[in-house]
Amino acid sequence: MRSNEFVTPFWKNALSSLPGPLQERYSLQMHAAERWELGFAAVFQSLCNAREALARLFHLPSGAH
Repeated sequence: MRSNEFVTPFWKNALSSLPGPLQERYSLQMHAAERWELGFAAVFQSLCNAREALARLFHLPSGAH
């Protein structure tokens, strides 16, 4: 699914801060940058969730030595 709308306010504000001709020129690059950012965030969150799940899986009860 492809949309011309930004998900994050940062990229929307960044594009709107540019003059009109530059907005047209860099719109595709800014949308691509936002997709990369959201992709990295999703990967990072998945890794954090996996780490927490593994920590819970291998956590020993406090009384076991």
